[in-house]
Amino acid sequence: MSINLDQLSVDELEKLIKQAESALDKKRKAELKNAQAVLEKMAKNLGVAPQDLLKSSTEKKKTTRKNAAKKKTGVRRPAKVKFRDPNNSGNTWTGRGKRPLWLQDALSKGAKLEDFAV
Repeated sequence: MSINLDQLSVDELEKLIKQAESALDKKRKAELKNAQAVLEKMAKNLGVAPQDLLKSSTEKKKTTRKNAAKKKTGVRRPAKVKFRDPNNSGNTWTGRGKRPLWLQDALSKGAKLEDFAV
Protein backbone atom coordinates (compact mmCIF):
# COMPACT_ATOMS: atom_id res chain seq x y z
CA MET A 1 0.00 0.00 0.00
CA SER A 2 1.40 3.33 -1.04
CA ILE A 3 -0.17 6.69 -0.33
CA ASN A 4 1.02 9.84 -2.05
CA LEU A 5 1.31 12.17 0.92
CA ASP A 6 2.19 15.16 -1.21
CA GLN A 7 -1.35 15.33 -2.60
CA LEU A 8 -3.04 15.35 0.82
CA SER A 9 -4.04 18.54 2.60
CA VAL A 10 -2.99 19.32 6.19
CA ASP A 11 -6.41 18.23 7.50
CA GLU A 12 -6.25 14.98 5.56
CA LEU A 13 -2.73 14.29 6.82
CA GLU A 14 -3.79 14.91 10.44
CA LYS A 15 -6.77 12.58 9.96
CA LEU A 16 -4.49 9.94 8.45
CA ILE A 17 -2.08 10.26 11.40
CA LYS A 18 -4.92 9.78 13.89
CA GLN A 19 -6.17 6.73 11.99
CA ALA A 20 -2.66 5.27 11.85
CA GLU A 21 -2.10 5.85 15.60
CA SER A 22 -5.44 4.20 16.35
CA ALA A 23 -4.63 1.20 14.16
CA LEU A 24 -1.17 0.93 15.72
CA ASP A 25 -2.65 1.00 19.23
CA LYS A 26 -5.12 -1.77 18.33
CA LYS A 27 -2.36 -3.92 16.83
CA ARG A 28 -0.13 -3.46 19.91
CA LYS A 29 -2.98 -4.45 22.22
CA ALA A 30 -3.72 -7.53 20.12
CA GLU A 31 -0.04 -8.58 20.12
CA LEU A 32 0.16 -8.03 23.87
CA LYS A 33 -2.91 -10.18 24.42
CA ASN A 34 -1.41 -12.89 22.21
CA ALA A 35 1.92 -12.75 24.08
CA GLN A 36 0.13 -13.03 27.43
CA ALA A 37 -1.75 -16.09 26.21
CA VAL A 38 1.48 -17.73 25.04
CA LEU A 39 3.17 -16.91 28.34
CA GLU A 40 0.30 -18.32 30.37
CA LYS A 41 0.33 -21.51 28.28
CA MET A 42 4.08 -21.92 28.78
CA ALA A 43 3.75 -21.35 32.52
CA LYS A 44 0.94 -23.88 32.75
CA ASN A 45 3.01 -26.48 30.87
CA LEU A 46 5.95 -25.87 33.23
CA GLY A 47 3.78 -25.80 36.32
CA VAL A 48 4.89 -22.33 37.44
CA ALA A 49 3.29 -18.93 37.81
CA PRO A 50 3.51 -16.65 34.72
CA GLN A 51 5.34 -14.04 36.81
CA ASP A 52 8.16 -16.54 37.45
CA LEU A 53 8.83 -16.78 33.71
CA LEU A 54 9.43 -13.04 33.56
CA LYS A 55 12.13 -13.02 36.24
CA SER A 56 15.58 -12.67 34.75
CA SER A 57 18.45 -14.88 35.84
CA THR A 58 20.08 -11.91 37.61
CA GLU A 59 16.97 -11.37 39.71
CA LYS A 60 17.00 -15.03 40.68
CA LYS A 61 20.66 -14.74 41.70
CA LYS A 62 19.87 -11.68 43.82
CA THR A 63 17.25 -13.58 45.76
CA THR A 64 19.72 -16.38 46.53
CA ARG A 65 22.38 -13.88 47.60
CA LYS A 66 20.05 -12.41 50.20
CA ASN A 67 20.32 -15.63 52.13
CA ALA A 68 24.10 -15.76 51.83
CA ALA A 69 26.40 -14.02 54.29
CA LYS A 70 26.45 -10.29 53.76
CA LYS A 71 29.71 -8.57 52.93
CA LYS A 72 31.13 -6.61 55.82
CA THR A 73 31.15 -2.89 55.34
CA GLY A 74 32.95 -0.38 57.43
CA VAL A 75 35.82 2.00 57.63
CA ARG A 76 39.03 0.91 55.96
CA ARG A 77 42.24 1.22 57.87
CA PRO A 78 44.80 3.53 56.32
CA ALA A 79 47.59 1.87 54.36
CA LYS A 80 50.88 1.31 56.18
CA VAL A 81 53.71 3.72 55.53
CA LYS A 82 56.41 2.09 53.40
CA PHE A 83 58.66 5.05 52.67
CA ARG A 84 59.78 7.94 54.89
CA ASP A 85 61.95 11.00 54.24
CA PRO A 86 64.99 10.81 56.54
CA ASN A 87 65.27 14.63 56.54
CA ASN A 88 61.64 15.21 57.51
CA SER A 89 59.77 12.39 59.25
CA GLY A 90 56.47 14.04 58.35
CA ASN A 91 57.03 13.16 54.68
CA THR A 92 55.75 9.64 54.15
CA TRP A 93 54.40 7.55 51.30
CA THR A 94 52.48 4.27 51.36
CA GLY A 95 53.67 3.20 47.93
CA ARG A 96 50.24 3.74 46.46
CA GLY A 97 49.34 6.39 43.97
CA LYS A 98 51.60 9.00 42.49
CA ARG A 99 55.03 9.46 44.09
CA PRO A 100 55.18 12.56 46.27
CA LEU A 101 57.30 15.50 45.17
CA TRP A 102 59.85 15.12 48.00
CA LEU A 103 60.53 11.56 46.83
CA GLN A 104 60.65 12.50 43.16
CA ASP A 105 63.18 15.24 43.94
CA ALA A 106 65.36 12.89 45.96
CA LEU A 107 65.26 10.18 43.28
CA SER A 108 66.15 12.69 40.57
CA LYS A 109 69.22 13.69 42.65
CA GLY A 110 70.48 10.11 42.56
CA ALA A 111 68.95 8.57 45.69
CA LYS A 112 67.53 5.05 45.56
CA LEU A 113 64.02 4.12 46.54
CA GLU A 114 65.35 1.52 49.00
CA ASP A 115 67.03 4.38 50.94
CA PHE A 116 63.58 5.58 52.03
CA ALA A 117 62.06 2.20 52.93
CA VAL A 118 60.72 1.92 56.47
